[in-house]
Amino acid sequence: MVDDYIQATMAKNQIPGLSFAVVQEGELVLVKGYGLANLEHSVPATEHTVYEIASVGKTFTATVTMMLVEEGVISLEEAIANYLDYLPPAWQGVTIKHILSHQSGIPNYTDAPNYWELTRLDLSKSEILALVTDLPLKFPPGEFSAYDNTGYYLLGLMLEKVAGKSYGDLLQERIFATLGMNATMMNHPKDIVPHRAAGYRLLDGKLVNKPYYSPSVTYSAGGQLSSVADMVKWEQALHSATLLKQSTLEMMWTPHPPKRGNDWEKQRYVVGLGWWVLNYSDRRVVGHNGSILGFASNITRFIDDKMTVIVFCNLDKISRPDAIAKQIAGYFCQSVRELELQPPLETDS
Repeated sequence: MVDDYIQATMAKNQIPGLSFAVVQEGELVLVKGYGLANLEHSVPATEHTVYEIASVGKTFTATVTMMLVEEGVISLEEAIANYLDYLPPAWQGVTIKHILSHQSGIPNYTDAPNYWELTRLDLSKSEILALVTDLPLKFPPGEFSAYDNTGYYLLGLMLEKVAGKSYGDLLQERIFATLGMNATMMNHPKDIVPHRAAGYRLLDGKLVNKPYYSPSVTYSAGGQLSSVADMVKWEQALHSATLLKQSTLEMMWTPHPPKRGNDWEKQRYVVGLGWWVLNYSDRRVVGHNGSILGFASNITRFIDDKMTVIVFCNLDKISRPDAIAKQIAGYFCQSVRELELQPPLETDS
């Protein structure tokens, strides 16, 4: 039945290729690919197909940040400006926790009016930040929440400063190599990447190749590549608390609502630390979507049901990859099937 659902969803949305994995209590239940990873060469999508995963990669950034918190190297309540000395005065009160929970008030650089004119350019990190450094805060830090790629970009710079190595090397050392995630890495379009999927867009109802999108504009806010087979290893590490203490993971998966603007009892989801926490009444669910030119992605962890679904596809503007993940989970778990679908999680675009 899940095959019929996936094939119907792909046909309806004209998705060229899709891969997904279902993990129950840390054990792989099903991993599968459908359609084509590359239309021009008729390459099938499989569990090993490598996709751009966009903001799903924020969960990696948050994890390495929390590793350093556990080690006492940094503190959640510290100002990010303690580590980055070129930040504007208005950002001085923004803490690491504000950023992890999207409560910094810092303007999102991907909302800059000229952003899409710049995505084909390989810019420096200072040029990216210059898109918003002269703008006022959207609100005082901690007062409200608003999705913010800029903050996660700053976390990458902070991690580099603290660790004395590149953000990509830090992820490789702390997460990917440790877990044997050999297909997961920072996206460099010039690199030869085995099983890399081509990304597609719909233009006037017709599939076309995605345009070049510089990795300089994603970085630690969502610049990774991965396969669902690799992400199964990531989920297993989360399930077994391999990289972080269970208490730290629980903190990340607990709602951290801002002072105003988000009444958790009335909201359908709120941010934890690096994860969205969905308000499914008595069911604990966390997840993250990703959206970038040519690709859409999701990981959803149905914590109380001990089930996780990972979905990657090579078409952008899929507004609800999380809805696809929930529907897949429902084929394997009655209690998930009965949950009411929540409003869409925020993503990069």
